Amino acid sequence: MIDQPVTEEKAYAYITRKAAQTHQLLVFEHANEDAGVQVPKGTIEDGEIPREAVVREVREESGLTEFDSIRPLSTDVWNHHEKPKAYRRHFFHLVADETRDEWRHRVTGNGEDNGVIYRYFWVRPGSCSLARDMDDYIERISD
Repeated sequence: MIDQPVTEEKAYAYITRKAAQTHQLLVFEHANEDAGVQVPKGTIEDGEIPREAVVREVREESGLTEFDSIRPLSTDVWNHHEKPKAYRRHFFHLVADETRDEWRHRVTGNGEDNGVIYRYFWVRPGSCSLARDMDDYIERISD
């Protein structure tokens, strides 16, 4: 594949919690069954820094607003597999003290997924494959 010019910047959130002596990763299933299992993420808006964007995207996509820590993990350029575009991706590790094991959240904000309902649940990091290479830096999670 030919490398494409970067068209957008995205912020990705690996949100973990400690439960029963093990760490769990927050993931969701999109209403579109073909979208696969994902982590909260989205486009960085004009004037936003990546850290601000990841917190906003998590709030809009999951409803979570409180985190024990937020740590940058990696930045890369990812070529879309189906479209002639590339994204600069900023990955963060956020630690949450969330007691719900599963919930549904209606996405807010101005994005194309506004109003879509996501089903959130926890998995062991690395136990499932995430869509669109979202798990590229999962091994860097540490609490």
